[in-house]
Amino acid sequence: MVIILCRYIFMKINIKHIGSFAQQVLERSERALVSGIASRGIYIQPKSDWTLYISQENFRGPLTLNLEQGSFRLKKVRAGHLAQFSPGEIHFPEEDITVSLTDGNIWDAPGVDKENGAATINVDPILSLVHKITPENPYLPLLSRNPEQIPGVAVIGERILDLQNALVAGIPEKITEGSIKLLGLGPGLTPLGDDFLLGVILTLNRWKHVLPDQFRRGPVNLVTDIVDSLNEIILENTRLKTTRISASLLACAMERAADERLLVVLDGLFSDSPITQSDMRNLLRWGNSSGITALAGMISVLRTKDTLS
Repeated sequence: MVIILCRYIFMKINIKHIGSFAQQVLERSERALVSGIASRGIYIQPKSDWTLYISQENFRGPLTLNLEQGSFRLKKVRAGHLAQFSPGEIHFPEEDITVSLTDGNIWDAPGVDKENGAATINVDPILSLVHKITPENPYLPLLSRNPEQIPGVAVIGERILDLQNALVAGIPEKITEGSIKLLGLGPGLTPLGDDFLLGVILTLNRWKHVLPDQFRRGPVNLVTDIVDSLNEIILENTRLKTTRISASLLACAMERAADERLLVVLDGLFSDSPITQSDMRNLLRWGNSSGITALAGMISVLRTKDTLS
């Protein structure tokens, strides 16, 4: 009995933070399959819901469950294995590992001050900082006004430029068309086109109250109508065009939520708050290429501001 009890205690792992969207998934689902193994965590996929991420890192996110520091035993878990949900627990029966949720603090993406927003945004210091941190990054061309092709991802530069031009023109139909063409473009758990689109969608939804004049043709609420319509169309197309993980992250972005590494930089740009080198390093380390590509999407929206310096 003592041996069994000690083994149970040893294999029990604690979660310290639970994203608010992850909490909703846990409450309405009973089980999931391990859908992906990353270097710093694992993805688990319920049958008809958003993808959850159990992370060894401290950075919080809407669908993230952060392990206590030093909890590395989930490395035993393999793709395709079962995860069972019960109140206060996730259990991996094939490994006999239990993840305790009882001490997890619920994390919500912070809101923004809708009364404020920087009148001018100069992205040059941010671009200089990125080049300083990662001068040899092959994805740097995505940050330019005329993005070039990236090896291994056909037509990505062309399609990003099309969406950038549509954003500057403020034509809803062209914005929607350009966005759909990026969905699922590129390899990986979150394709490159989706990462760029994530930056765009998050920025539009989170800071639509300070969007430039070209989006304001007609009633003031036209901006909201444009963004809401884009959300609906993109959400419909994710089911057919991209991965479940990307679809989940894009759905969160439509609700103004994302990993806090993205929010720190995005909100810093719009609110004129200091963005440190550490903040930028954290963003660039979000995935292999996801951080820099999402940043490129953010900057594409920023460049639509008429007063951009």
